[in-house]
Amino acid sequence: MKARISLILIAAALLCGSCERTLDFEGPENEKTTDLIINGTAIVGTPLTVFLSRAYQIDKVPSIQYYDYEHAVLFKDDLATDYRTDDYLSKTAVRDAEVAVEVNGQESYPMHYDGLGFCYTCGYVPQEGDRIRVYANYGGEEVTAETEVPTKPTIEIIGHEVLAENPYQDMEGLVNQTDTVMRLKCRISGGGENSYYRLRVRSERSQTLVTSSQYWKDGGWQRLCYHYYVMQDVYFSDDELFTDNRLVQGFGGWPAYFSTVFEGSQAAGRTFTIDSPMAYVSPDALDFNKTSKDEIPEIAPRVMVELQAISEDLYKFLKAMQLYRITGNERDAEPMLIPSNVQNGWGILGALSYNRHFVEYGN
Repeated sequence: MKARISLILIAAALLCGSCERTLDFEGPENEKTTDLIINGTAIVGTPLTVFLSRAYQIDKVPSIQYYDYEHAVLFKDDLATDYRTDDYLSKTAVRDAEVAVEVNGQESYPMHYDGLGFCYTCGYVPQEGDRIRVYANYGGEEVTAETEVPTKPTIEIIGHEVLAENPYQDMEGLVNQTDTVMRLKCRISGGGENSYYRLRVRSERSQTLVTSSQYWKDGGWQRLCYHYYVMQDVYFSDDELFTDNRLVQGFGGWPAYFSTVFEGSQAAGRTFTIDSPMAYVSPDALDFNKTSKDEIPEIAPRVMVELQAISEDLYKFLKAMQLYRITGNERDAEPMLIPSNVQNGWGILGALSYNRHFVEYGN
């Protein structure tokens, strides 16, 4: 009995002596000085382009026409971009800001708004090793972002063959009705700690489709022709280099646990095999993106293999986006955070250099 009373007294003493303490929590930065967004990638040999737009609350985001992954991998407006983004940019772009880029802490280049691309451009062409700082001012609000251009990577194509069957034809979300696959054996040189890569593999081709429509030219009736560029960015490999155990489900034809982005420490001196299904030309292509023959060159069926050395911030952003695109919107789901390297604002300024090869099906 005395023992029980003693335990009760001890517990009461502990309760009376306890107190509350407020702990500092260093979590993600939720409040920003502005709602401005800087997005852009400095690419070696390509004039710098930067997108400046605004962030919106979830209930105030401008409505846009949604393009699914089928449109992204099959039909495009040009040869430069992977996806169609004009709808969103046309409604969110900031058109009259003061934007400039500073290179290596010395030269500064003003950037001018391009109304066709909804972006800011200038004559500066990034080079390997350049330290780039972009700053934008709009209505007294200023945002800045910095990046450094990586050294050009090295990838070799040490062998290839064309397979007469396609084991990936039934991948969910993959628009791919071809029976032909290019298998390539590749090797990465260099790499190491503090380097980051993205491997881009694209099957591409062009095709001229003759329509039943006619027009009068040079004293005779001519059939109307349209020229199309089509591509397929999805590729496959069993090599552990492309494994990301967080990606528990596939997306748009990409298999589960597959990532195109990896660290240089995993890639140095590595040899691996990849499979690239041939780009599919839809018989309904006349319904999409008609382009005159003179604007797109003839491209025989081929595969582009491009190893990109990317900045660390861009690497983290791409990894997060690959996870974000398969994350559900359940009420109790864990929040998904997208990295940003923009001071006082949002977005990502990345940089990359690349080593690119083409392998034609006829070779």
